[in-house]
Amino acid sequence: MTAEVLKNTQEPTGTSAFIFNQTAPGPTKPWSWAENLLESAPTYWLVTTSPDGDPHSRPLWGIWRQDNFWFSSQNRCGGFLEVNPRASVNLQVGEDVVMVEGSCSRVIGVDDISVLAEGVGVKYDWELSISEDRVHTRFGQSAPVFRLTPERVYGWAGIAGWESATRWDFPRSQETGMATQQTGR
Repeated sequence: MTAEVLKNTQEPTGTSAFIFNQTAPGPTKPWSWAENLLESAPTYWLVTTSPDGDPHSRPLWGIWRQDNFWFSSQNRCGGFLEVNPRASVNLQVGEDVVMVEGSCSRVIGVDDISVLAEGVGVKYDWELSISEDRVHTRFGQSAPVFRLTPERVYGWAGIAGWESATRWDFPRSQETGMATQQTGR
């Protein structure tokens, strides 16, 4: 794993987001606010797209580490991500909103997969064992591991807190940038 993937050297810059057909008047939220919510959320919603273009959302456990969202899934979303790696993940609750948009990649290798396994162990008190390309539960289930690398994150505080709607842009890796250029995003 490269150092760029492990940790961006700079925090993303927050700007007022365009929401409800206008730019939020602010003040913007600091990145530490969004990062704290991403780290502490008990459950997330992952949104992917089927090969036919149908949206697919599902709740799942995950961890926010090293400026990436890490998760595993034996659900059909794994197959969808092979066709279209673009995805978003959102917090389970809607009072304080954080939405991450980016591209997912399959995680291979014991060292990289251990990031998820160790994080899940600490956060959920759920033991996972690892192999070269999967995590395994004590009940015999296994699933591939994925990492969502953010390109942008949106957030605002409270149901009526749209005034604080903030957009944080992440530096894109070369690989993500090429995918972005091809899709026009």
